[in-house]
This record gives sequence, C-alpha cells and structure tokens, in this order.
Amino acid sequence: HARAMFVCSVSRALGRTSQRHLSRAFSSSAGPGGGAAFKHAGDAAIIGACYFGAALWLYRDYAEQPRTLDSETVGAMTPKGLEAVMSELYSIRERLESMDETRKWLAGGCRTGPLIVVGTGGGSDSVYTFRMAPDGSQVVPIGQPTKVGLNPSFVSLSSDSSDVYVAHEGAVSALSVDLYTGELRPKGAPQSACGKGTCYVEKDRANKHVLAANYSGGSVCVLPVGPEGVGPATDSKHHDGTFKAHLADRQESAHPHSIRVDPWTGKWALVPDLGKDMCVVYAYDEDKGVLSGAADSQRHYRAKEGSGPRHLAFSPRSRKEPLVYLLNELDATVSTLKFDTSSGKLTEDQTVVLLPYYVKPDRRGHCGSAEVAVHPSGKFAYASNRTNHSISVLSVDVDTGHLSLMANVPSGGRTPRHFQICPHGDYLVVANQSDNNIASFKINPKTGM
Repeated sequence: HARAMFVCSVSRALGRTSQRHLSRAFSSSAGPGGGAAFKHAGDAAIIGACYFGAALWLYRDYAEQPRTLDSETVGAMTPKGLEAVMSELYSIRERLESMDETRKWLAGGCRTGPLIVVGTGGGSDSVYTFRMAPDGSQVVPIGQPTKVGLNPSFVSLSSDSSDVYVAHEGAVSALSVDLYTGELRPKGAPQSACGKGTCYVEKDRANKHVLAANYSGGSVCVLPVGPEGVGPATDSKHHDGTFKAHLADRQESAHPHSIRVDPWTGKWALVPDLGKDMCVVYAYDEDKGVLSGAADSQRHYRAKEGSGPRHLAFSPRSRKEPLVYLLNELDATVSTLKFDTSSGKLTEDQTVVLLPYYVKPDRRGHCGSAEVAVHPSGKFAYASNRTNHSISVLSVDVDTGHLSLMANVPSGGRTPRHFQICPHGDYLVVANQSDNNIASFKINPKTGM
C-alpha cells in the first residue's frame, strides 16, 4: 500500500550502451527508510509539459536578495557585516552558476520536464506523480499520492492534458492536473464502469466521452465527460460466446482488455478481447456516446486460437493506408491489420513474434506481452514482454507497414506492464510492476534503439 510520504531514489546512467540497445536513462524506486513509492506500479502515462526558466528560480532568489534590502537595514549594518553578507551571496551565486543543468533543475523545484502520472494496483488506492528532468537523467516525486479508489490500474489524458482519467475497481474517475505543480485533484464523483475489473480507460477523439473496458466483467462502456468530471454511462455492451475447455486457464470467458476509438474517423471503437481471441469493432456515435454492432459482424478480427488479444496501437494518421497493430498477450505476437475506415473491417496482413526463439510464451497471468506503441515518427514500434522482462524494438517498413524485430532490451525491472513514449519521441518510460519502479530509456531517433 502506498504511504502518504515517500522518498524516490534515482540512479544515473552508467555510460553509453551498445547501439543495439536503447540507452538507459534512469530507474526510480523507494529510498532507504522511505517505504514503497507505490505498490505494483501498473501503468505510466506521460504528460508533455515543459516550462522554461524555472531551473534558475533559486539562483534568482539569492542573486536578487541584496537589491531587496531596505535602506534602514543596510544603514544599520557595519561595513564588515555588509561585506560578509554580500560575499556570501556572491559565493552562492557562483556555486549555482557552476551547477550542471540537472542540479539547477533540482534546485529550482523540478518545475520543468515531462510529468509522469502512475497508476497502481495490488490493493493500493492512489495515483502518483513524478517529474522527469528535461535531460532525462533524474526523476523525482511531485507532491503526495492522490486517492481515487481501489486498484487504479490505468490512467489516460484528455486531449488538452488538463484532465486525467483513472480506471479503478468497477469505476472511472476524473482528476484535474496542474501541469505547473503536478498536483492532481478529483473532479466530481467516481462513476460505475458497468462491470468488474476495470482495466482500461481512454477519451474519444471529440473529448466528449471516455470509453472503459472491464476485464473480469466481460464488458465495455461509454461515459460522458464535462467540467464536473465523469457522468453516468450512456451505453454498455457485454461480451459473451462459446469458450473452449482446453483454453480455460485464461480464456474461460470474455475478457475485454482495452477499447480505443480510431483516430482517422472517430466512428469505430476497437476492443481487443483476450478471452474471445477477437478484436471486436463497434460503430461509435461520439455525439451520443453509443456503441452498436452485431456479435457476429464480419468487420471483427478473429485472431489465432489461444493468442489472447490485449492492446493495440494505430499507425500515424499521415499514413495513406491505415493500419492497426494488435498485441496478443498469450502467444507474444503482434499482428499488423489493415483497417478499412469506411466499413470498420480489420484484415490480417502480417504477424511477428516478439520473443527470441529460446524463450517460450507464458500463458499465466501477469506473464505475457502487455503493451504496444508506435513511435511518433512512424518508423519504429515497441512492445513490452513480461515473460522475459524486456522491451521489443521493431522497425516499421515505410511502404508496407510491416514489422521486423530488431532487439529485446531489458526493461530495467521485472514485469514491464505498461510504457509510454514521450510526445517528441526522445524517451520511453516503463512501469515495472513486480519491482515497483519506473525505468526510462533514451531513444535514438535514427535507429529507434
């Protein structure tokens, strides 16, 4: 369980690594005597928020101090006393000017750089915020944990980064975020997600609704958002079907694991369902917040038996032929799917394996592949693997969009459940669930490594 106050210890990078690997930037965890920074770090979302000049605040406070001394105070000081004060102030100024950028950033209150919002699990009830230094070398906790409800396992952002949406046990909550201080504040009351085991939430393209998936409850829902937070659901859909006995270890029933609205038209909501071995495609009305579509629709994608679809990523909107990259948790693969934006139909074009030949996929809970994301440039893709605690680095063919595995990089901890790529594509930040830490990696924009 998270404590009210905690200390985050940070280690610097130990020099450059081989060009075949992402360059490790930092790893954060609990400091001595500080308790666990967070229990079972579930997911991390990056808020791009940079403010210039804040790193010199402390410098300015000291440097301008002599000018604010009133004449009466100065007149009462002896020449030697005044000289001593001025000498100390100039000494402080020289020390501050000699600091490297990271030390200035720490001295200035850590007001610049990306804000990292981290969801938790394992019985925790809070969301945490951290700030990463602009050069990626440090990460520090910002403020205190924000309580939202049991197992806040996933967080996502509004389009303007002013609000954070949190999926927790059976509910969805909204938090306002102050990009300047990193403070999170609840907005309105939590709303029912129409099912148990709420594991995913994301806003729609119009920023009028959020859509949530319930892993244990086998359902998805849509909830409106407004100035007062999240409102009661406008629609929900329950997944059902016939399930095979030999897959009952993980696929005994429907398990929607995420839900995303297509970025090209905003008319389709895609739902990877681990239990059904399917990516369900609903028609979505973003004005009314309504999902529609038959269970046997031909636009749904039927995945390989036992593959267990979990999450997906979209190709950049600039690509002429839209593609969906579907991560399959149970067999550690990613399928490249062609996406017809007029009909919503998904068609498989390619499937690649994420693990080395000597590592076998693991169907046990919290052991398979977990997340997939495409680099902002569209040239690279990444996936996390809890089986061997790694991040898969894949190249994207500029013509076909096909993926090729380049390397598996250690994730900096055990059980890399979720990760995010900074908006400019220069850093990748991973939440390692079993080790309760966050690890960051510098990305080479030319190689993706």
